Order: sequence, then structure tokens, then C-alpha cells
Amino acid sequence: MNNDHHVYFAVFGFDCDHLAVTLAAGIEPDDIWRKGESFTEVLPEAVRRENRWILSSQLDQHASHRDHFEKLLLKLERLGPALDTLRAEYRCGIGVSRYFFMDDPGFYLPEDIIARYQALGFDISFDQLGLDNR
Repeated sequence: MNNDHHVYFAVFGFDCDHLAVTLAAGIEPDDIWRKGESFTEVLPEAVRRENRWILSSQLDQHASHRDHFEKLLLKLERLGPALDTLRAEYRCGIGVSRYFFMDDPGFYLPEDIIARYQALGFDISFDQLGLDNR
């Protein structure tokens, strides 16, 4: 089965320097977005509309969704009390992009992984959108 995944935790829409978020987290981000930066050289007028500080699974996009979620979960669990600080001071969340290349896509995440995210204070819900190429 062909997979294409992106799983990440992000701090969104803050106005301070990214370093302030890094200091609160106690670790370096995997990526940052700066408001006003271009998304791509192909379309330079398309710019980022907010700052973002990102921790990602850093796995290949073709790894299983379980592996992506587990790798990110390990990073979040290591944050300890810093995760509570980030969530108290900033708008935070987990983002998932998964592209399905089949007629009847399915998504399964084991109960133990969901329970570990819930233990960190994250509510888990899924919305699936289907794109029709016709």
C-alpha cells in the first residue's frame, strides 16, 4: 500500500521570537515557520500567515502511521512538565496529514497509543476528507 504521512506537534500563531518557545520547551524544534516567509520558490507570493514551532516524527513519509505517532509520542513524553508550560502559554496541537491512494481508505491507531496521547492531555478525534479526481 502506498502511504504518504506527516505527523507533528506544533506551537502556532505566537508573536515572540522562536527562541522563547525553544527555551520553554527545553529542546530544539525540528522545524520553524516565520510569518511572511514564502512557502516555495515556485510561488513566492504564497507566504506563511503565522509563526510556527514544530516537533515532527522525522520519519520517512512512507513509514507506517503507527510508527509516526509512536515516534512523536516519545518526543512529547520526554518534554515532561515543559509540555504543560507550552500548552498553558501558547496555542498548540497535533497535526496529521495522510494521503490515501485507494478507493476505500482506512485508518487504525492502537488503543495503547491513543491512551498515551490522552495521558498527555490530548483529545483524539479524526476527520477524513476524500478528494475526487473525476
